[in-house]
Amino acid sequence: DFNQKNTTLILGGAYTHDKITPANNVPADTKDTVDALIGLTQLLDPRTILTIDFALGYSQGLLTDPYKVVSLNDQLVGEKRPDTKDKQILYLSLSHFFPVVNGSLEGSYRFYTDRFGIDAHTAQLAWFQKLGEHWTLRPLLRYYDQSAADFYDVSFTGTPEYYSSDYRVSALRSLGYGLKLIYAPNSRFQFDAE
Repeated sequence: DFNQKNTTLILGGAYTHDKITPANNVPADTKDTVDALIGLTQLLDPRTILTIDFALGYSQGLLTDPYKVVSLNDQLVGEKRPDTKDKQILYLSLSHFFPVVNGSLEGSYRFYTDRFGIDAHTAQLAWFQKLGEHWTLRPLLRYYDQSAADFYDVSFTGTPEYYSSDYRVSALRSLGYGLKLIYAPNSRFQFDAE
C-alpha cells in the first residue's frame, strides 16, 4: 500500500509441475506452468474503487487431454494439441457504493488471449445489497464470448498438425445470471448460498 493507503500494488507469481499418468495406456508425461500477475487497486474517491490486473502465463508439456478423441479421416483417434501455450489476461473492475440504498454496483471486464488462438471477453455487472448488519444479496449478470482454438473442429481430414473436438476450446457465447445470498456473522467467516 502507498499514497496514504489509497493505492495498492499487487505482484504475484506461481510455478506448478504436474506429473500426468492417464489411466488409458497413454504414456505418462509432465506439464510445467509459470504464471505472473501485476495489479493495481486505486481508491478514486471514498466510495469508488478501480482495479486493473494484468497476468501472463506459460505452459509446456502435456497440454493434450488424454481422454478426448476426434474423428480424423473417419477414424477415432486421440486429440493432439500443441505442447506449449502462452496466455495474457487483462482485468478491469470499477465499484461504487451508493449510501442512500446501502448497496454497491460492480462492473468488470476481462480479456483473455492465448497462443491456441482463443480470444475471450467477459463483461459482468453485480449489485451488492446490504440487508441488515450480516446479510448481503447479490444479483449478477454476465456475458461471455469466446473464439475457437485454431485447431478445433468436429471432424478432420488430411494430416493436420494439431486437432481437437473438445468443446472447451470451441467458440462459445453465453449470457448468464445469478443470485447469491451472503451471510457474514463476523469479519472472519462468510457463508454463501447461490
